[in-house]
Amino acid sequence: MASKTEIRAELRELYGNVLSQSQVKEYLGKGDHQTAAFVQDLPFTRDGRKKRFLAIDVARKIYEQQQTAI
Repeated sequence: MASKTEIRAELRELYGNVLSQSQVKEYLGKGDHQTAAFVQDLPFTRDGRKKRFLAIDVARKIYEQQQTAI
């Protein structure tokens, strides 16, 4: 199980500090609806029509889901 810091570092290495929903989808390997449900409660900024999510927020959510899966 990866730590939150390791997940964040990997996300930043792959995508930079800010991810689009499609990048989150690619990283998670999930479908459109599953990804939309995953990012639903994450804070975001708008870039035109696209939502942008901070890598640290995505890493936190992934880490929290790992903790509840045990």
